[in-house]
Amino acid sequence: MTGPTSCVPARDWESLLLSERPAKAVWTDVFARLGELALAATSPGALHRETITPDRLLAESAWDLWQAFPAEAPTVIDGLREFWTGPAASAGTAVLILDALSLRELPLIVAAAERRSIHPTKIAVRGSQVPTETEQFARALGLPQRSKLFNNQPPQSFVFGGADVHTDILEDPFEDCVARIPGKPRLFVWHKWPDEPLIHSNGERTDGDVVVATEVKRTVGSDGLWAFINCLRQGRRLLITGDHGYATAAAFSSEVKEEDSVRLFAGTFGAQRAIPEDPARPWPRRHIPPPVLRFVDTNRTWLVVLGQRKWKVRGGFPTLCHRGLSLLEAAVPMIEFPPA
Repeated sequence: MTGPTSCVPARDWESLLLSERPAKAVWTDVFARLGELALAATSPGALHRETITPDRLLAESAWDLWQAFPAEAPTVIDGLREFWTGPAASAGTAVLILDALSLRELPLIVAAAERRSIHPTKIAVRGSQVPTETEQFARALGLPQRSKLFNNQPPQSFVFGGADVHTDILEDPFEDCVARIPGKPRLFVWHKWPDEPLIHSNGERTDGDVVVATEVKRTVGSDGLWAFINCLRQGRRLLITGDHGYATAAAFSSEVKEEDSVRLFAGTFGAQRAIPEDPARPWPRRHIPPPVLRFVDTNRTWLVVLGQRKWKVRGGFPTLCHRGLSLLEAAVPMIEFPPA
């Protein structure tokens, strides 16, 4: 991917998002453009500003693309299948899921790798599950919950299982995780960074986005992370990706202000951006454009908020969040590295 030198004009987003092409083709091009923007971004704030126009267009004019997103957008799961079963898979394969890895981290990882003379073999952007959360991603992997990967005990339903596969869930500092990696040819490892140690613990702080950005930059540039990455790469191709991205709600461009709407959003969602629909209290609005869409999975119906919307809620709307459908919540980088 080659990054642009300036922001994408609104008319270019309009021609892409408001075209009459199939949703799959549009989402493929959206992801390609987001990857270019992420690699060229000078800061997380600059990347967020690039997403304001397309997020508004998607929420206010092209919401049918969000409705088609689960079925039509190329997903992280699709990308993992391609990587896991590709022609070179027999040479050794490792997957590292970083929880809540977003497009903000893509340029940092690529730059840190290049400084160490490690050159990515492929960079792509794919879509998360809906809602954009860990539970939905784990289910798409064939897991009842993420914890089933811990200590190499996945169920038979795990999509990427096998006798030569080792799985684990990690949360210690990266340099301390090196000893947990065995010599098996195929690895599927999920680390809870940056979601639990950073995003969750700083989500309510007014400066949470700054705190997270600073710590993420430090960690991505650290020798500890790259010692861990190089351990995973020993005799194995490595794919680094995430289960979902995250939103910086302090910078959301749309605030619900009409009093009845505020009461409805706050009473239905609280400070969340997606909830299971209560059959006794269905979402009553039938507005066009819809601020909320329904998505049905095997177990329940979800109500998911579209775009960069927030509203007043007791205790304040969180600074950092996910589960809804904005581009930085739903688009996830995939970075492939060669064996060490």
